[in-house]
Amino acid sequence: MNLGIISDCIHYKTPDGRIGTENHILLRQLETLCSFYTETLICCPFEPYDASKVISVYTNEKIHFTAVPNVGGNTFKAKLKILTAFPKWLNAFKKIDRFSNIVYQRFPNNLNIPGFFFFWLKKKKVFATYTGTWNNTNPITYDLQKWLLKKYFKGPVWVYSNEPIKSERIFPGISPSYSINVWNEEELQVQRRIERIEKEGLPVFRLITVGSLIHYKNQTGIVKSCLILKNQNFAFSLTIVGDGPMREELETLIEECGLQQEVKMVGKKNFTELRELYRNHDFVVQAPFLEGFGKVPVEGFFHGVIPVINNITMAGYMTGDEERGFLFDATDENNLAETLQRIKKSIHQLPCMIINGRQFAKKQTLEEWAQDYYQTVTNYFG
Repeated sequence: MNLGIISDCIHYKTPDGRIGTENHILLRQLETLCSFYTETLICCPFEPYDASKVISVYTNEKIHFTAVPNVGGNTFKAKLKILTAFPKWLNAFKKIDRFSNIVYQRFPNNLNIPGFFFFWLKKKKVFATYTGTWNNTNPITYDLQKWLLKKYFKGPVWVYSNEPIKSERIFPGISPSYSINVWNEEELQVQRRIERIEKEGLPVFRLITVGSLIHYKNQTGIVKSCLILKNQNFAFSLTIVGDGPMREELETLIEECGLQQEVKMVGKKNFTELRELYRNHDFVVQAPFLEGFGKVPVEGFFHGVIPVINNITMAGYMTGDEERGFLFDATDENNLAETLQRIKKSIHQLPCMIINGRQFAKKQTLEEWAQDYYQTVTNYFG
């Protein structure tokens, strides 16, 4: 069986001819899923490579690529570029159709709107993931794609939802980051972490937040909460991992708040660097206003890092109603500080929460995810 994949994830060709992407997690997901198929052809946008990119490269030689333009945006000029890309999209879809027995489409994006109709008309065997917020109202193009997936898509669909789904082909899904090998590799480190907490407590709360520096990820709210903590003489540090359009604004805010000693911005990190950062922090703090499946809290579980996350969408499911993490209200700048003060009074509970989080993470591996997809798709199409 040959697999075709349609994704809007931007890829790059390195000077030595390898293909990579800055979306390290998606790369690992696709390589794990593709291990179930003979050959794979990925249709995705490419951009010119430059040395500032923090990319991971594919190692599976049975994965091939067909490039399409990277287009999109809200301006009139951007919309025109989408129209001019249609012929190239169509040629790529034809190539995927000839190559593959089955097609995996990752929604929502502009590329998969015409892709849906192309493969629907071709009566192709298809399956999909919708990575946006399934139960919320979205931009009109996203809602269109949800409607098409609900009503007319001809294969299994995985969505990020912990609410009951009344469908025989729409399934709740996750977005895994790590393999079972990573879980095993962290065992000794986690045990030492628990012993340290039991012996010393947490004299300083070492916080980390990971994600693109964009408005809805709300790193601004976390920084403002840090100022409250500092004014309360609460001992902490915060590491902000990621890059994006709000970087300068955040740097200015940190300086205005006088938090240069407590808050560090370290930019984008690759897989290995991020693992090391997790190992050296106690809590992963995420305050997004909008989130489908937050991968970062689950990554924290693997390393024994306890999530403290805004109570939206699947946050309650991830934290197990505070059996393995904590919830707060990101609309109230005081609430994160209040939550951390509450945690400080409950240090004795943290070792048990770390163990619970690790057990949860063991069921959220790349292998479990890919096996579920492959088996479900195989059973669905017989």
